[in-house]
Amino acid sequence: MVLHFLSVASTSNQKVTIITSKYTETNYKLVCSKAGIRWVPSQINFLEVLQPFGSFDVDVKQMMDDLIEKISGHGASVILFDDASLFEQLGAKPVDVVIFLHKIYSHLKKSIAESSVLFAPFSICSTASTLLQTRCRVFVQMTPVGHGFGKDASSKAVFTIRSQSGPTTKKGILLSGERTINGSWVSVE
Repeated sequence: MVLHFLSVASTSNQKVTIITSKYTETNYKLVCSKAGIRWVPSQINFLEVLQPFGSFDVDVKQMMDDLIEKISGHGASVILFDDASLFEQLGAKPVDVVIFLHKIYSHLKKSIAESSVLFAPFSICSTASTLLQTRCRVFVQMTPVGHGFGKDASSKAVFTIRSQSGPTTKKGILLSGERTINGSWVSVE
C-alpha cells in the first residue's frame, strides 16, 4: 500500500514524506526501481523515526513532536508511515499516538486541499489502531491469504469507507503479484 500511494503521488507530481521505522532510504529506492516507480528526490522527504547510532534512551513524546515539526516544514500532501505501531511499542500512550496522527492530518487538511493522504498502517493490533478504526474515513484491514514461491504473495484488504452523507460501506479486494500487483474485487460480509 505504501508503494501504491508513493506511485500515485509520484505520477501526479505531489510532494511525499515517508516516515520509516523499518527500512532505509536505499531500501525504498531499490524497491521503487524494481517496481517501476519513479523516485524523484526533490519530491520525496525521507524521515527515519529511529536514527542509526542514536541513544538507547528514547523520548517518544519528543520524537513525535520533532516529526510534526519536520513534516510541517516540507509541505508534503502525501504522508506515508511504514509502521505507526512503533510509537506505542516505544511507550507512547495510545491516546497520544491518536492525537499525534490527528495533528498531522489536521495540518494536511489545513495547508493542502482535498488531494492530501495520510497513510498510517499498524503492523500489530494495538489500542491506538482500535481507537482510530472508528474515527477514520477509510480504514483498511489487511489479512495475508497465502504466500507463493519466491517474492509472490497475496492478501485480502477490506476497506471500510465512511461517508458523511450516506451509510458506511465495505469493499474487499484480493491483492496478489510480484512486481506488479493485481487486484480483484471480492465480496465482503
